[in-house]
This record gives sequence, structure tokens and C-alpha cells, in this order.
Amino acid sequence: MIPFLQELNKEFKKVCPESYLEYNASQNVVYPYLTYTFNGEDLEVQEGFYIDVEVFDNCGANTFNLEVLTHNLKKHFKDNVILNDDVLLQFEYMTSKTIPTTSNEIRRRWIQLYCKVDWRR
Repeated sequence: MIPFLQELNKEFKKVCPESYLEYNASQNVVYPYLTYTFNGEDLEVQEGFYIDVEVFDNCGANTFNLEVLTHNLKKHFKDNVILNDDVLLQFEYMTSKTIPTTSNEIRRRWIQLYCKVDWRR
């Protein structure tokens, strides 16, 4: 599991430096940022993970940068394949949607990815 998490975190940080597993515990929040969680399923010869990504920005009505980040995440993970000594990861972009907030400043997007994992060790 550790090699999967290391690669996943590295890939998110390539697109958004402020990336966190489960929640952002920073004392000083830097926007935009994303958090991610995952749920696994056992397949016949590999594992699969649904990865839920929450993207936050304090952009108010101007969501241009948030849309660019969402697009960049989609582009980065769509059909992305990573192979190293420990693991083979095959990513798929699934869907995204806007999530309403009660704030006039904070905007939120939800993205779902799927990752097939072949353990090499």
C-alpha cells in the first residue's frame, strides 16, 4: 500500500503542490488545494481504487484558475500509466462536478479517478 500512496501523492503534487491525503491540516491554508481519499476493491489479479478528489479555491465568482486546475488534473490522470519496481498504476479519469458551498468566496470541485494497481513485489 505504501508504494501506491507514495506514487499517488507524487502525482497529485505535480499538478497541485498543496495536495493532502484526507484533509488539509495546515495552520495557514494556501489556495488552491486538494484533498483525496480512496476506496479499494479486489479484482481477480490486481486491485482497483476509486479516488475521490476535492479541489478548493477562495476565488469568489472568478473560477477561472479553479477550472484550469480541474482541467489539468483531468489531463494529467487521463490514461496515465506509472511503472516502477514496486507497482504498476493505470489511471482513468471518471467524472467531475461542482459542489456547492455556503461561502461566497470558497469554491469546490469534486473529481473521481480510478486506478488499477498491479503489485510487482
